[in-house]
Amino acid sequence: MMRITEGCAITATEKILDILLLCLDRDGEVTIDAISSALDIPRSTAYRYTRTLTEKGFLHKADVSGVYRLGRIFLGFSQMVANDRTILLAVMPAMVNLAIATGESVSLMRLINRHAVCLESIPGSYALRIAIERGRAQPLHAGASSRVLLANQPPDTWKSYLDFPLAHYTDTTITDWERLKDNLYAVRERGYAVSEGEIDVGAWALAVPLRNMFDSTIAALSIEAPVSRIDEQKVKDYVAHLQQASTVIEFV
Repeated sequence: MMRITEGCAITATEKILDILLLCLDRDGEVTIDAISSALDIPRSTAYRYTRTLTEKGFLHKADVSGVYRLGRIFLGFSQMVANDRTILLAVMPAMVNLAIATGESVSLMRLINRHAVCLESIPGSYALRIAIERGRAQPLHAGASSRVLLANQPPDTWKSYLDFPLAHYTDTTITDWERLKDNLYAVRERGYAVSEGEIDVGAWALAVPLRNMFDSTIAALSIEAPVSRIDEQKVKDYVAHLQQASTVIEFV
């Protein structure tokens, strides 16, 4: 039996990526002959790689002349980037105002591929502070922003966003499905979620949903701080700050 070694797999991956880069360099279109010549591979190999890319949506055959162009996947990527930029432009002034008013870190997170992903974070002004780095992805059962994003999906879809058994990070991570479900309903009802060390020990966060004109939740806005700096009055104040900010943010 023939075995595909790791080295062969890497080489094939590199060639496929080279085809996409070649297409980008040539104004988004390329031919089998051009691929074969530029990458120094047989036409049959170029065709095999191109067929795989076409089947997966990364390329599409433009016409009978054999020209291949970038496919629907890249259209989706460009739309995601444009959407994120639009959201950031709408939310950034409110994030700055929140960071100034509270002195704490402020983050914006979106639901992407069944994870809460940080689009932007403004660090707090205290020497001791909690901050979520841009690009961080966390599961939807742990963390204030995560549970806000999950809670505002249709309840009958909640399980589809989760991997069971639920990952356990700290002693406060909710890993029991029935308990998590009750918590999600409570988040929907009160309009915000609170996390106390669910992913990182000593970290506290409070998040609210951001909705568009169709009342769809498109992001979560949160304040993060060390647990040691939080008391009952600050929770009330931060809820008010976040909810007020969510009402003035306008999405086109």
